[in-house]
Amino acid sequence: MADPIPPTPAPEPKKRRSPGPLDSRLLEQLQKDEDIARAAVDEVNRDPALASALGPHFLDRDNTIAITAANLQELIQQAGDARAAGADATSGSADFHSVTGDESDETKKAIAAIRNVQTRAKAKYEESDPARLGAYYIGQPLRSRAQITQAGAAVYDLLRTKDAGGATITPQDTLPGFDQAKIDQLKTDLGSYSGIQTAQSGAQSDASGARQSFEEACAQVTRRRRKLQLAVDAERPFGPDNAALRRRLGMPVDKGMS
Repeated sequence: MADPIPPTPAPEPKKRRSPGPLDSRLLEQLQKDEDIARAAVDEVNRDPALASALGPHFLDRDNTIAITAANLQELIQQAGDARAAGADATSGSADFHSVTGDESDETKKAIAAIRNVQTRAKAKYEESDPARLGAYYIGQPLRSRAQITQAGAAVYDLLRTKDAGGATITPQDTLPGFDQAKIDQLKTDLGSYSGIQTAQSGAQSDASGARQSFEEACAQVTRRRRKLQLAVDAERPFGPDNAALRRRLGMPVDKGMS
């Protein structure tokens, strides 16, 4: 009987993509919003008449946060908090990339462990009982996470000597040279693969959550900055007398806010 053709090496499973870098436009807008809030604090502290005129206006959607120097300082702090959320999102993405690199190593270990079991099964059954080879997923691809996980669980269940609670059981099958130490190593290699999937999923979730927090914080700062500008637009309309103030607060000097 001719020697069997060795299986074609399975390609590495595709890695999940990370959320990617932060949107530079959001970072740029956040900086502009913060600069305008800082300029507004200076103007309100310098000009009591402006502070009085802006007092009846509000920064928030619910019209509960009056435009005061103290609340403008709070807006500046919110911009800083948003920037910190951006740093968390970047860190989360970095963690995701690191875990994804670990996944590549663990995937290779899991596939190698399964292939080793399959080789031993072929040595035992290929001539005497080839129908049994299907139980070891011989001839089945190991290209996706689902395929690797399913095959790994199947071969381990055939050979395991302990149940889920750690009690000794009689294995469904034995293979030449596959002693208890190798069974334990198989469990470790397959378990590491399952663990890395969980870790990657968590890292991706953390990165995505931090990114969402960053984007929501940026949106709130921008809304409040615009509310500030609309208040100034109402109390200090465009014209030569208010040009310097409006320019400093990022507003048009020759027309009203759109």
